[in-house]
Amino acid sequence: MFARIGRDGKFGYSQQMSDPALLGAMQRFYDAVARRSPGQSFLNYGFDDLDGPGRQATEGDLMSTCRRLYEAVLLPFPVDTGRIVEVGCGRGGGAHFLLGPRPGLRYLGLDLSAEHVTMSRDRFAARAGTHFAQADASFLPALEGRFDAAYSIEAAQHFQDADRFYREVGRLLRPGGSFLLASLWQPALEPLEGFRSAGLRIVERRDITANVVGSLGRTSGLREELVDSLNLPERFRPLLLSWAGVRGTASYDCLANGSLVYLTYRLVRD
Repeated sequence: MFARIGRDGKFGYSQQMSDPALLGAMQRFYDAVARRSPGQSFLNYGFDDLDGPGRQATEGDLMSTCRRLYEAVLLPFPVDTGRIVEVGCGRGGGAHFLLGPRPGLRYLGLDLSAEHVTMSRDRFAARAGTHFAQADASFLPALEGRFDAAYSIEAAQHFQDADRFYREVGRLLRPGGSFLLASLWQPALEPLEGFRSAGLRIVERRDITANVVGSLGRTSGLREELVDSLNLPERFRPLLLSWAGVRGTASYDCLANGSLVYLTYRLVRD
């Protein structure tokens, strides 16, 4: 069941989903990772400043590069924002980053993983105006025009129907509302038509591939250690290493050789 927020702010429920077999496999994967690494609040490829010192990464650098990605995508955050929705909220790391200095924001975090939702609810149980719900990105559980801003960081590449996701975001935003997006695309397959169909206009586009590759290269050893600490069956290790962006895997190589680009967008709902 998937929570649906009405105009009165109360929760109802929806059972809409995409392909149940694919979604079920994704849910099991992320739930397993969450159970085995509950202290890992961020799960992204990170961002390194190209003019940084280039030193060998320490354990704390893995989290700091992941946090830097949120800074690169979300700041400066749109003004005149009261209600926000995050799609692919994970364990609540992005919510913590954004909400900490902004106590007045009302926030809805959505994620496919039930474990992620449970962790995030526990983490923010004492914060008023903060809600988390399990949801498929193709059927976002809120009514149209309810939000001033939306964001999604490093999640859209996993969505089965990305164009439908963009339409759903456009539906949830009020006219003039902002959408901040970061993800990976093949260079010839940027979602420009998907944005237009959703009523989303590009205000800014940034290619941060080099920053992401720098982060992955510097923290690859730490990412590999994290994968090994999950103690999942050995047959999953190649997939997990690529999921983590470890140097030498397909995900790292595609970014490094330009087969994939890592882009951020600032969009406005017309």
